[in-house]
Amino acid sequence: MTSDESGPALPGPTALDAQIPADAAPDAPSPVLTATPLLLALGLGAAAHLLTHGTPGLGLNLSVWLVLLTGAVLWTLRHRGERPDRAAMTLLLTAVAFGLSFTLRAPTPQLGVLGALALLTSLALGLSFIRRDGSGFAGLRRAGPAHLLGALLSAGLRLAYGPLTLLARFPWERLRPPARQGPPGRAGRIALGLALTVPVLLVFGALLAGADARFAQLGTAPLRWNLKLDGAFSWTVTLLVWCALAGGLLYPALLAARPSLLRIPAPAARLGLTETGLPLAALAALFVTFAALQLPALLGGSLPDGETYASFIRRGFTELMTVAFLTAGVLLGAHSLSAPGTRTSVGFRALTAAVLLPLAVILASAAQRWTLYTQAYGLSETRVLGAAFLTWITLTLAWLAWRLWRGDTDRFAFPALLGGLLTLLTLTALNPAALIARVNIHRHLSGVTNDLRLTPQRVSAAELAQLGAGAVPDLVRHVDALTLPACGPGTAPGCTQRQDLINLLRAGYGRTPDWRSWNLAQARAFAAVQSLPPATPDSSSR
Repeated sequence: MTSDESGPALPGPTALDAQIPADAAPDAPSPVLTATPLLLALGLGAAAHLLTHGTPGLGLNLSVWLVLLTGAVLWTLRHRGERPDRAAMTLLLTAVAFGLSFTLRAPTPQLGVLGALALLTSLALGLSFIRRDGSGFAGLRRAGPAHLLGALLSAGLRLAYGPLTLLARFPWERLRPPARQGPPGRAGRIALGLALTVPVLLVFGALLAGADARFAQLGTAPLRWNLKLDGAFSWTVTLLVWCALAGGLLYPALLAARPSLLRIPAPAARLGLTETGLPLAALAALFVTFAALQLPALLGGSLPDGETYASFIRRGFTELMTVAFLTAGVLLGAHSLSAPGTRTSVGFRALTAAVLLPLAVILASAAQRWTLYTQAYGLSETRVLGAAFLTWITLTLAWLAWRLWRGDTDRFAFPALLGGLLTLLTLTALNPAALIARVNIHRHLSGVTNDLRLTPQRVSAAELAQLGAGAVPDLVRHVDALTLPACGPGTAPGCTQRQDLINLLRAGYGRTPDWRSWNLAQARAFAAVQSLPPATPDSSSR
């Protein structure tokens, strides 16, 4: 049995060794510390349930719960005498920062999905690498992309079996009452019978009450089956789900012996300059050819024959971003497969530079296309996210170029991941919904025209409202300029009736939110909507 397995070591290899997963750390010497993970999971699950039950969404409750989770993990490690890994702590604090971003801002729909994924990623990796141990893992700072991906997959699996492991490792024998002489008394037997009767009646009574309304109305006024026992049942199930989620998150932080279940072997770094140089040289030649075609437009000259600015700016941005991302993977793969002597050779460094230099021109061409597209059509959520990705991939490639020049990419993955998370946080802090609304409304009011568009800029108020609470204050300030009293034949496409927009904003942001789901952007939207006239029913059907 290996050192990663749980339980006492057997005298020799047996069939049982192959059945025990090499994933659990040895039992803590103190029964209190052994019981701590399950108790913390129950407490965090109850806190999450109380903070979210009956609320319309996430806000302050998410930040509070993330702080509780981080504090519980650090408190347990401190009482165990373990020091948390600094890089993992950075990711945990990043997860808390994403929670605060959901409290202070109302992200746009796409940015909200990316922010949730980034929060889960930083939380899972931070909890997986928080403990320093002798399991043979180099740590988060030196973990490669494959190790980070393996840790993420392992964290997902541990969400399923982690809570069960916490139950199994709890010192239940400590809860047994002291042995007593003779059979239990009559009062004790009655109490035990009642304790076993209550859950049976609650579960089966709730199910039968939901199946028949007459059965639900049985009983006296103070005690009826229609006390929403089905609601109590769902309340209990939700509580158990939260406790299971907390247990799955705590398991890798407090019990798992290794950050990842997967043992990823090191690549066979035996290739020479010829094997890796040929594909790199071909890629460099391809990039040089493409970059040469972009230089005339990039330097302000004419476009290729038959090409217009409309077609030039509409196509290619996504493809160029994909090329930049895949290039980073190709260079990392070539470096990892090359022999140590090849990595630091002048020829390999020259080839990587030959790939990255024309790629810089390609990134500049992508930035130009984004700028021209924005000048022609204004901002949108997709364009804002595209600018953020362009910024991150440019910084990442610069960091990769520096690590390749030094001949060591072991410390590349964590800063690249952290840079992506900080880019998303910065973008959220800029309040993209308000930025998009402000820029496009200004273009609408000014009737912007330029060489790229001959007709004045027009925006749809209904589309701006879909950006979320961040766009509401600007919409309210310009509600008259963005809408018409009525839409009919001859009006511009995307016309929005004034009362329809008022009803939409009143329905979405006219109610006082629960303090648990409080959000700064929602609060500002609520305050702005109060200045609008009252909503009228059925305005959209007139």
